[in-house]
Amino acid sequence: MISKKKATAMMLGLTMGISGTALAAPANDGADINARIAALEAQQQQLAQQLNALKKENAKLKQAGKIAKSNKAAITNLKDAQNRITINGFGRLAWDNDNMKSYGNRNDFRRTYLDLEGKYKINDRWNANFQAETVQHYAKYVTAEGGSQFYHPKDADHKYDNEHGTIQRVWLEGSLGKVNVDAGRRWRFLGYNFAYFGNESDGVVLSTDVPKSNLTAKAFYLTPTDRGYDFSLGGVGLEGRVGHGLEMRVAYGKLNVGKNERLGVNYYDQATSKNPNYNAATHVNHVGKTANGDDVYAPNLTNTVGSNAFLIGAMWNPVKNIFLLGDYVRTNRKSNTITEYSAGGGSYNKTYDGKNTYVVQLNYRWPDLNSPGSFQLYTRYFNYPENENDLVGVFGDKQDGAFHAGNKGWAFGFKYVPIKNVEWDTMYLTADAFDTTYGHKLNKYKHNFLRTRVDFHF
Repeated sequence: MISKKKATAMMLGLTMGISGTALAAPANDGADINARIAALEAQQQQLAQQLNALKKENAKLKQAGKIAKSNKAAITNLKDAQNRITINGFGRLAWDNDNMKSYGNRNDFRRTYLDLEGKYKINDRWNANFQAETVQHYAKYVTAEGGSQFYHPKDADHKYDNEHGTIQRVWLEGSLGKVNVDAGRRWRFLGYNFAYFGNESDGVVLSTDVPKSNLTAKAFYLTPTDRGYDFSLGGVGLEGRVGHGLEMRVAYGKLNVGKNERLGVNYYDQATSKNPNYNAATHVNHVGKTANGDDVYAPNLTNTVGSNAFLIGAMWNPVKNIFLLGDYVRTNRKSNTITEYSAGGGSYNKTYDGKNTYVVQLNYRWPDLNSPGSFQLYTRYFNYPENENDLVGVFGDKQDGAFHAGNKGWAFGFKYVPIKNVEWDTMYLTADAFDTTYGHKLNKYKHNFLRTRVDFHF
């Protein structure tokens, strides 16, 4: 069957023949037309193939666009997740030389230490936080008695330490209207030298700006988490700038126990009824059982704080690079007299009635982790009254075991940033102090303490 294209060509040829042209058409005219038609058909087929290829490529590009859009969304979500999480902290290498006369570990701060803190952004107003601490001691456990026989065995071998890299503290930070909220377990500090309160605690702190001032009002309810203690401190405070170069921090707190009520249980003085040293008159609290099923008892922790306490703290910057920081703390504790057998024979009475805590520190400059070569020089005078539980203020910070109750003296030190994010801190302390071991509590001695440590921040 003749195709339409061929028929058209033949009709064209006939028409030309009938028209009576002078020259006759070549004999191979039909073959030439067929070749042209074949070439056109081949070109048409090639164009059709190219069109199909372009359609397929277009489909691929559309799919790639969808994938790219999806990947862009995933990257955006990943960046958003990364921006919601921040991790920081520092590693520390520390060495101390301490001659304290107590049942505490003189080598406790010969250690390596890691502080890891994280913050998760919940929304624009709230964050969830955590802190994990890891402590590794590289020196033996040594007390003033030459051993740890008077210290609770659970702590002597560190089997029950809570500083082995687990997450010890979780808290929330956010705001409700104009009120800032800090709730959960974390380290909290009140004052400039933290002589009033400076400890891990469960609790809540509410704060808000005072209108038309540079002050912040606070309300707090804090429960120290140290073993054995079972009391809380609730109160109010005010802090901020009150004049040129002058800031203040004041607080008043009330305990949820009275002066004559116990603060808790002496965790480090436990005995079973089968122990020959067991004293049923003093070991009145049932605190558990031994592995053999024997009942374990412990005495009360005497209230060495009282029922309320207040803080007056200030920081003054009179001239460039000079800062004076001070805290005064007063409690309403009652006087307490104990009787012990003397190591030299006989017995003695010891009275504890110190209510006033003083500490003043002079700083020259501040170190800046982002500025290698920056430094700080500081000196501190402190007068901490004796306390049966070795408490400072209500539950003040002893700053890694350096500043104990019953110590009165001076500390001198410096901080230096040799390279970015690395800080070297060295301090020497000398103070008049009292021996706190049994039978020696009337004995005074000179407490000498030397510390050096390097912190690597990240």
